[in-house]
Parts: sequence; C-alpha cells; structure tokens
Amino acid sequence: MKDKIKAFGEVMMRLEVPNYLKLEQSRSLNVSYSGTGVNVLSALSKYGHHTSLITRLPANSLGDAAIASIRSSGVSTEDIVRGGEYVGMYFLENGFSVRPSKVTYSNRTESSFCTASLTDFNLESILHNTKMIHFCGIALTISERTRTNALRVAEEAKKLGIPIVFDCNYRPKLWESQRQKAKEIYEAMLQLSDICFMSEKDAILLLGMETNELDQQKQIEDVMPKVARKFHMTTIAGIIRKNDQNENEVVKGFIYDNNGFTYSRNYIFKIVDRIGAGDGFTSGVMHGMLKKLSLKDTIEFATASGVLAHTTYGDVPVCSKEEVWNLVHKKLEANLER
Repeated sequence: MKDKIKAFGEVMMRLEVPNYLKLEQSRSLNVSYSGTGVNVLSALSKYGHHTSLITRLPANSLGDAAIASIRSSGVSTEDIVRGGEYVGMYFLENGFSVRPSKVTYSNRTESSFCTASLTDFNLESILHNTKMIHFCGIALTISERTRTNALRVAEEAKKLGIPIVFDCNYRPKLWESQRQKAKEIYEAMLQLSDICFMSEKDAILLLGMETNELDQQKQIEDVMPKVARKFHMTTIAGIIRKNDQNENEVVKGFIYDNNGFTYSRNYIFKIVDRIGAGDGFTSGVMHGMLKKLSLKDTIEFATASGVLAHTTYGDVPVCSKEEVWNLVHKKLEANLER
C-alpha cells in the first residue's frame, strides 16, 4: 500500500444561496461538501499525491453523498468511519458591493465528526501508512471532544515520526471568553507540529508574541522566528494580503525556516470565492515540501495555488499542477518584461 498524505478533520455540507440573494429570499440552495481537510487533500490529489481523509460521517444518505463527493475529488475514503446522525452544515449568502457575505452554521456540534470518540478510529491502522498528516485549528475550537481527539491523533502521529502540518486558523470571536485556554490548547498542538501556517495576528493575539513593528511584513519578520524557536518548528508559512486602490486583492506568500524568509512575487487579482482559498496555499506548500522543491519554487507554487483557489468557484481547489505552474511562469514573464 502506498504511503498517503492524510488529514484529520470535519466534512461539512455547504448550502449556498444562488444569485447573490439573501437566505430569506431564496427557495433553492446549491449543495456541496467541503472542510479544510477535504480542500487540502483534494488539491494534493490534483498535484499527483495519494491522499486519504480521516473523519466520521453518518451511515445514512447524507454520509453517502458526502463520501461520493470526496471520492470525486480524488481523495480516498478508506479511513472514514461511519456513525452518528448528522453532517455539519453552513449556509452561505454571497455579498455584493458594500454588502458582506454571511455564513450561518447549523448542526455542527451534533455532527458525526464532533460527537465521535477516539475509540471510533483505529489509529494504529490509520497511521501506519501515513507520510504526512494535516490538522486545522478549527478542530481545537469546536468542542472539548474534538480538541481532545485532534491532540491525541497528533500525539500518536508524532510518536511514529510522521510530519505534522498545522493550520492555526485562529478565530478570536470563537474564544472570546476563553483566550487563555485557547493559548494553552494551541500551544499544545504547536509543540507537536513540524510545519505551521500562521499569520502575524495569530502570533501576537493568540501566543502573546510582542513586537514594536507596525508594518505587516516587518511584524512577520519579527515574530515568526520567535515562534519557530519556542516550538522547535522547522517551517512556518503564510500569506500577506491587502487591497489596492482599485479594490483588487494583493497577496504575497512567505516561508520561514532556519535559513530565514523566502517570499513570492505579488499577485493582484479579483476574488470569485474566498472560502477555502487559504487551503490552496497550504496544499501548495505541502506539495513543495513533499517533492523537495527549493523554497523559492515552493512559495511561488503555493502562492499561485492559493490565488487560483481564490479565482475558482467553491471551497475545494480544482486546478491542476500544470495550471498552477502556468500561472507561476506567466507571472515571472510579466515581471521580466517590466
């Protein structure tokens, strides 16, 4: 059996209101299935890797539909266990102009994944053929059960020498009354992690890293080495984003390791669908690490992967490796012509 890249996380049903309508105006919804792990693994499968999702889904038609969707993305479902009754859902109302998009969650804490016990997963079997494993910080946020499960799976993976990838995805609003507990939980996961995706806000607001810098990039260059030293991490990556005077998105990726910072070029574009776009960047970094690309090639590929995820519909990245490299080379040629 070939080694696989795996992710431990929740599958969610996305119920999208069409045509920029508000939920109260619509009588139909577009259905799809996603989740950070699904998104990351789907992109990696497009890039030629063998992937498998570790999760729990109900043994009913909803679970069947979710599994069919995951398989259609090229992700193996051999590590999915069945049980419980619900799939977590979120309703997406797309904003327009000055009206922002709105997401409303339903049935999340009652979902099959969020009510799973660690004994539902045969960790010895699941982890024995794992090359790398991904976790998302949202699993640390939902409930005591999900954070306990995620940390235990990560601990077992660490014992087996499996590289652990952790996307902080810290949401301050979800931890308003438990900031100190959030810090403790996230620090426990960071101690286990080898590759981390983090913003300067995560480092400052969550971990309490101090900086006197005001510029975003200078803040990143100040705090990320401190995070890497404290948690003995090999790699930290993230995106610097802003808007230009024409309301275009402007992004640049970074990777930090023992040799310092490596940056991508700037990408300027309009957004089609923001949800899940960061997972495109994450999968690009993982691909570069797995293929042992140079850090420069890795961050260029990852940033282009994230940009394409911003500019395609749906949570799940669908662009091929060739499409990503085409954007990298197109951007390089445009810079050379200036």
